[in-house]
Amino acid sequence: METNPYPTREACALRAYVGCRTTQERAARGQGIEVFEVTPEGPWKHLQTVVAGDNPSYLLADKQGRNLYCVHGDGTAVSSFQVGLDGALSLRGTHSTQGRNPVHLAFSPQGRWLLVSNYASATVVSLPVLPDGSLGAVVHSLALPDRQGPHRTQQKGAHPHQVVFDPSGRWLLVPDKGGDAIHTLAFDESTGALRLAASLQVPPGSGPRHLVFDAGGCRAWIVFELTSQIVSAAFDAESGRLTPVQRIPSIPESFVGENTGSGIVLDAADAAIWVSNRGHGSVVRLAIDETRHTLHAPAWFDAQGRVPRFISAMPQGAGILAGTLIANEDADTIVGIEPGTSTPHRTLARAGSPVCIVFIQGTP
Repeated sequence: METNPYPTREACALRAYVGCRTTQERAARGQGIEVFEVTPEGPWKHLQTVVAGDNPSYLLADKQGRNLYCVHGDGTAVSSFQVGLDGALSLRGTHSTQGRNPVHLAFSPQGRWLLVSNYASATVVSLPVLPDGSLGAVVHSLALPDRQGPHRTQQKGAHPHQVVFDPSGRWLLVPDKGGDAIHTLAFDESTGALRLAASLQVPPGSGPRHLVFDAGGCRAWIVFELTSQIVSAAFDAESGRLTPVQRIPSIPESFVGENTGSGIVLDAADAAIWVSNRGHGSVVRLAIDETRHTLHAPAWFDAQGRVPRFISAMPQGAGILAGTLIANEDADTIVGIEPGTSTPHRTLARAGSPVCIVFIQGTP
């Protein structure tokens, strides 16, 4: 009898994990982490609701797809989960981040450490990742320079909103929304220690939120949350310094109203940057000039939902229509945009107050 040389659909299923806000203070409707099977033919299949602490907001999976980590927004903790063969999550443990309102996570280049940005207490901390995927206690905490921007409520002090390593793995970049700066930290993989190496001060009131690098690590694109702008910058991997070369709006000049820039994603296959706009209720696609690495030809698309806080690129080879995904926090929807056509696709999933999406590919 011949055996099927191809893994079963269930064994290789692509699964989506959606972090949702849960607290009354956030007027949230979420229950925790929602787990879905991504289906080529249409709406995702709901598999599990994981109730484990308040506001499991930003999520991060390891390369093997065996462990998932989340920060608890507005709280003081980070949790680790084991990912079962069926995609189900089971809690491994929860650890203090030694700071308030953790908002972002990143693995060190060798995967031995988890880096966390504590937004409210203006610190970046490192926790060891143990061999079984669980976490140890915080080993090092670095306080960012205590600077304030002009915005009365959003810039009362330093607010690190993201931690992201450059492609070389030498530098950890930290956009500081409150201090109008982007900090470059040196990281010691052997000890988990962090050191401030450089800082780029941006115009007052900008509120840098998130950034993405190109694959070569020579260019970065940064979202300014408070001024709704996108900055193209050159990056020197030797010194860790950013040099801005272009600044353009993320919303149309004709728009009248309040807006805050939010998510940013690089679509390398399409040579484009996508950014979400929460007040404008849109996502904008900007083509990358491959010679100068600047952005041009902005095209705006309705997010088909309120407050598109998070956007993500669909993993390559997933075999589904959606190429760019939008999590509409106030509409409780996840919407896809078809690759190539930029045509809004139908709603792929529903989850209460979704704020982050990560994918894990099942293995045979």
